[in-house]
Amino acid sequence: MFSNEPAVKDEDAAAESTTPDEDKVSTLDEDTPVVQTDVAGGKTLTGTRPFRAPDYSGQDKALGYSADAFATPKGMERQLAFWIDIYSKYTTDQGLIHDTENLDIVYAEIDFKDIVNDESLSARQKEKKKKKMVDDKKKEIVDILHKLDKLDSPEGLSESEKRIWDFYKNDNEPHKFREASHKSRIRFQLGQKDRMQAAIFFSGRYLENMEKIFREAGLPIELTRLVFVESSFNVLARSKVGASGLWQIMRYTARPYRMINDAVDQRNHPMAATKLASRLMRDNYNMLKAWPLAMTGYNHGPTGVRKMTEKYKTRDLAELIQNVRSRRSFGFASRNFYACFLAVLEVERNAPKYFPKVAWSQPLDLEEIKLPVSIKYRDLLTWFDGNDEKAEVFNPHISRQARRGSISIPAKTLISIPKDRYNQALISLARGEFKYAANMGPEIKAPEETKGPEIKASDPAK
Repeated sequence: MFSNEPAVKDEDAAAESTTPDEDKVSTLDEDTPVVQTDVAGGKTLTGTRPFRAPDYSGQDKALGYSADAFATPKGMERQLAFWIDIYSKYTTDQGLIHDTENLDIVYAEIDFKDIVNDESLSARQKEKKKKKMVDDKKKEIVDILHKLDKLDSPEGLSESEKRIWDFYKNDNEPHKFREASHKSRIRFQLGQKDRMQAAIFFSGRYLENMEKIFREAGLPIELTRLVFVESSFNVLARSKVGASGLWQIMRYTARPYRMINDAVDQRNHPMAATKLASRLMRDNYNMLKAWPLAMTGYNHGPTGVRKMTEKYKTRDLAELIQNVRSRRSFGFASRNFYACFLAVLEVERNAPKYFPKVAWSQPLDLEEIKLPVSIKYRDLLTWFDGNDEKAEVFNPHISRQARRGSISIPAKTLISIPKDRYNQALISLARGEFKYAANMGPEIKAPEETKGPEIKASDPAK
């Protein structure tokens, strides 16, 4: 959501974390793009069912749980209101230009609908026009701020200039307008309403099993809603900074758990990734002892969060957001990560209010098989009648290299196939119809079977 993906990440968090991460590049505080692709997942592969409102009862024994475990920290109310609007009011044909320090300062609402509906324009031309629209409005705002910086009173200002003056009328800083005009302070955020509604639909395929995993781990099931922030339940989500899957886990994070080889990337397996995420969440809480801090640590790195609590002598997230001076080491993504989580909790909980036609997807009608032998992806496709989209949605953990057929899917890999092809697959495998050289790669183990160093799950930004 903060750069080119719906998930929040903060690349520059590494500056305050002891966790190395060579896979990322700095996109801290970038605007979101003016265009986002639809949430992938093959919507037509499953039917719909009634939306099920979340039930968070019966969690008294969950780690760190209380009635106010996920209450809005005092001082974060304005942040929360901003993100609720982003997820429930503004679509991806709209957006806001806002101040990064004070989210209640919204300079302008941007509406791309005329551009979107112009059939004479190509997709590339539409994107360029949208970018120009945002850039032109930003320049207009900067020019006004520069003008206001030279004035002692609002006398003679136009209506739009007076509106911006009033945003800062209670700010006694002598250079407030000059500072507000800095490039890092003026940001564009694309709306997410339509993506949130699509995410709620796709969540119907996964949430029930995710909740089961978190309950069995003794963790609050509210944490599963972080996937709305990280990937919008896009099972094919891949970030330009290297995060992958529903939980947007970095390669570095998964490496100690032996989750990746040339043919298989378990970060993209919905439930394998959920098990790893639950482990990371538990580790974060055990270090930081509060869910607002632990969840911020999921994005920023728990060690970085702990160092900030020690340096600034507070365990209150709102105070850290207010007091941490270095915006490079505690950037926009990390500062807003928990507020985004609280916003999606609110929007999903009251989905019928925000989305009158909200619905859940039916679960994927699948069975799992642990391969006794290696097979080619084309063999897997026979159980999907050659439907590559369906095969990929059922098996997002199969690598692009394996899907292209250049390597085999190794024996011992867990694959998912349609239930009505389960017996056929068992018979074919038992007969040894598939005989290929075993491109095994390192054996992939479940997250709970191995131990690794303390790590962060995702580092900046959607």
